[in-house]
Amino acid sequence: MSKRSESGMAFWDDAAEDEAHQRYRTLLHTIGDGIFQLDAEGRFVAVNDVISELTEYEYGELLGERITEILETDGTAIEREIERLRTNPAEQSTLLEIPVRAADENLILCEVRINPFNEDESLRGAVGTVRELAGRNRTELDWRQQHRDFEYEGESYEITRDLQESEERLRLALQAGDLGMWELDLQTRDSPVRSPQHDRIFGYEGGREEWSFEIFLEHVHPDDREFVERSFEKAFETGTWEFDCRIVRADGERRWITARGEFYYNTDGEPVRAIGIVEDVTEQKKNAKDLEDAKSRLEAATEAGAVGTWEWHVPENQMIVGASFADQFGVDPEQAREGVPLEQFLSSIHEADRDRVVERIETAVETCGEYEAEYRVRNADGELRWVVARGHVECDEDGNPLTFPGTLTDITERKRAELEAENQSRQLETLFQVLPVGAVVADGDGSLLKANDVAKEIWGGEVFDAKSVDEYDKYSAVWADTGEPVDPEEWTMAQVLRGESVTEPNVYEIDPFDGDGRIIMEHGEPVRDADGDVRRAIVTLTDITERKEYERKLKESNERLEQFAYAASHDLQEPLRMITSYLELLERRYGDELDADGEEFLEFAVDGADRMREMIDALLEYARVDTRDQPFEPVELDAVLEDVRETLRMKIDESEAEIEAESLPRVRGDPAQLHQLLQNLLSNAIEYAGEGSPRIRIETEQTGSSWEVAIHDEGVGIDIDKQAQVFDVFERLHSQEEHPGTGIGLALCKRIVERHGGEISVESEPGEGATFAFTLPAA
Repeated sequence: MSKRSESGMAFWDDAAEDEAHQRYRTLLHTIGDGIFQLDAEGRFVAVNDVISELTEYEYGELLGERITEILETDGTAIEREIERLRTNPAEQSTLLEIPVRAADENLILCEVRINPFNEDESLRGAVGTVRELAGRNRTELDWRQQHRDFEYEGESYEITRDLQESEERLRLALQAGDLGMWELDLQTRDSPVRSPQHDRIFGYEGGREEWSFEIFLEHVHPDDREFVERSFEKAFETGTWEFDCRIVRADGERRWITARGEFYYNTDGEPVRAIGIVEDVTEQKKNAKDLEDAKSRLEAATEAGAVGTWEWHVPENQMIVGASFADQFGVDPEQAREGVPLEQFLSSIHEADRDRVVERIETAVETCGEYEAEYRVRNADGELRWVVARGHVECDEDGNPLTFPGTLTDITERKRAELEAENQSRQLETLFQVLPVGAVVADGDGSLLKANDVAKEIWGGEVFDAKSVDEYDKYSAVWADTGEPVDPEEWTMAQVLRGESVTEPNVYEIDPFDGDGRIIMEHGEPVRDADGDVRRAIVTLTDITERKEYERKLKESNERLEQFAYAASHDLQEPLRMITSYLELLERRYGDELDADGEEFLEFAVDGADRMREMIDALLEYARVDTRDQPFEPVELDAVLEDVRETLRMKIDESEAEIEAESLPRVRGDPAQLHQLLQNLLSNAIEYAGEGSPRIRIETEQTGSSWEVAIHDEGVGIDIDKQAQVFDVFERLHSQEEHPGTGIGLALCKRIVERHGGEISVESEPGEGATFAFTLPAA
């Protein structure tokens, strides 16, 4: 790039003023985009012909008018862009999509770029370009009318204006339109003047020192080079050129450009300079190719038989159809192009549909009316296909049918989908009726749509005749746990219609219409449309009367068993104490007289009695979980953990155990039992740490209205096939010699957690440690 080009694109500063302005005006009308200039108040002070043609306003109507009166906007987008670029001149202008209001009030979606120009740090005005999105080539520029006047403030632009100011405006206009401008000296074949965008289009971000017609041809794709040379040769005769070609940029990327321009002649009528612009149109080319591909696919689909056309000449009874239509009916395409009798097509229609189709054809012919029918046909391969035929009968003035044109569309896939949907609907309806639970469906407005037989049996007959859930007050029920009446808004169906998912079941005691009291459990789920609104509400009802009675009896049985276990455990304490006492007495009196075997036997008896006492104590503790429980209250688990640490202080110190715990939550529970729970789990983690000092980590996470507490250790772990049995009473995975204990500790933990309405589980890999996790209700 020449030094003149690098210094802000000072156009033609070696030219005479009138000659330079002539080139400037020529460029303004060579550019296919609309160009405008605004004053500091946002009024048009200059426009080119494209602006006038686009908006259908005369020059005088536009000049002096605010830009916001022409653009369908409140002006803020333009004002923000001007202010942004004025305060940050190094930034690129943004492409704005704004509707332009034409003189006939029609809106034309356009791309607008704008750049301000300043003087003494104050806003002098702005210049910009407008390009119609819906049709870039709105008008064909008349290259031969290169001397059209460019209006400025109501008067013809005078050469006495500052040429440098004009050049600056042109530079901004070219920048706003992403256009590359160039001028070629036909004597030297050099291009001394180019816009920065010109070089960027060819892959030179920092500009190029030199440029010539030969360098341009080097960038033209080899396959297009001959065409470009011919285009310029022809331009010497016509004075103008416009063509598209491919280029290879400096970085090797292939792009499409549009090049257009014209020659500038001397007084002898000889071309001495060429002035033109280039524009990168790669994206437009890609879009055009995509459109062409889509058109090709449509044509291929038509030829493949997706769509066919016919024309039946009624008086002659000659059906003239395309190849795809003929193939659908198994008719020879060559004969079909010449014309065949209608009956030849009718014979291919499925016999179950044929009479219906013939009746509709006859009706259309008799009434000179419209025709439409869906039916099955056998094609040339004998395959059964579904088609839809549409047409109309054209008659003369006397009502005599002349021609019957129409179209045929293969709808086999759609029909198969419809039939499959109908089949699924029937299956779902059957499933709905045979479900072992009751099911009720309501519309989004609350109207009841259907209920299956089980639901009707639960309520004692045909009771779902209410028009809406608003009539639920006729259904009598109380809450099973409290005996309080169920308010109409508390029914599961009412909750689901409000958009709630009822996954925790509602349990009611109802008075069915047949008089037999029942206990039912209801779940519900809303069905939403694409906007998220409730379109349907589905509620399931399960009769749990027998289950509740079984649970009641089981609870009573468990209570009796617990009482028995407690009593038995308590009563065993006394004889066990007697055995232990006499064994100790025997050891004190006769210990010196026993031989080695006797001492060993006595030691086994004492040890067995001690372990029996531990088991009885543990069994008593297990039985007391429900019989000697305390009311729930808010409990700070941090405080419980601190007490447990103190209880296990000796065991922690001896094993050098490290217990890491984040801040523990506040829960509702029995403080004593929660102390026992944490003590058992931490004691086990220390006991089964394996080699090395125990490393224990306690983490918590809130899930809804519960807290999950997880205790991780790095100990010996548990085989996966034995994890389920670790919570059973007296279940041990290790021998007494390896790890002493009663086998009730984890069973007691499970009992405590279940009493608090939670769950406990373990995840472990042998040698990789174990994680015991349990849930407790949040306070």
